[in-house]
Amino acid sequence: MKNLNIDIRKFTIYIALILIFFLLMGLSARFNELTKLSEQHNLMQTEVYALRITNSEIKSQIGYATSEVAVEEYAREQGYLIKPGEVLIVPLSPNQATPTPVAIPTIISEPIPNWKIWQQLFFSDQN
Repeated sequence: MKNLNIDIRKFTIYIALILIFFLLMGLSARFNELTKLSEQHNLMQTEVYALRITNSEIKSQIGYATSEVAVEEYAREQGYLIKPGEVLIVPLSPNQATPTPVAIPTIISEPIPNWKIWQQLFFSDQN
């Protein structure tokens, strides 16, 4: 009978060791998954932070673009608009000389009859 008790004890110890082994394997797999998901979470937080900064910059640009100051600046600098009573002066750079236009002659060619083309093709002296 003692021999049977020892075998049952050994059997239960082996079963417990196997059970602990599988539990540790599952715990290890979950820990690896947690590490991977934590890295992804940190990456996503970084992207969200960058997108929030971009969003705030775009909102500030929109706010400036819709202001009266920006509209007036655009109208005066790029649109060359003036207020009533003002005179528009556009300074020219002294380094740039005004180019003189060059007239390009148009060449008008007379149409050649087909028989002359064929005659040239067959009877011309080509090397």
